[in-house]
Amino acid sequence: MAVLNRCALAVAPKPPMREWSRPFWTREDLEGGPADESLYLIPAYDNEAAALALLRGLHEEIFAAELDLWCVDRQLWPSPRCLDLFLQWFSLRFFPLVEDLGVEPLITYGVGEPFRGMVSDALDWDTPQRG
Repeated sequence: MAVLNRCALAVAPKPPMREWSRPFWTREDLEGGPADESLYLIPAYDNEAAALALLRGLHEEIFAAELDLWCVDRQLWPSPRCLDLFLQWFSLRFFPLVEDLGVEPLITYGVGEPFRGMVSDALDWDTPQRG
């Protein structure tokens, strides 16, 4: 077992995010829309103040990733995507310790169009309906 030199942030949609995403839901989403948490590895931090400072620097990237899951047309995204709006749309949980229980080495992948397609295929998404 190894401890990663990262912390984690779980992001879950609140009602405003669910309402915004409703036009992009597929038949399978009709049970309630986005409900799952996303987990982001973030730089290590020492205390709550440092975690909040990280959030100020990362919220735009996380906000964009969450919106992009539902709609790739950025013109349809809310604007401006400030920290206050992010906090209205998502609940957050910080995890200061991340342990790796895997035996194989960690591998990172760039998130480009080919990777996005692999994720969509793996999740059985119907990309045209997602915006």
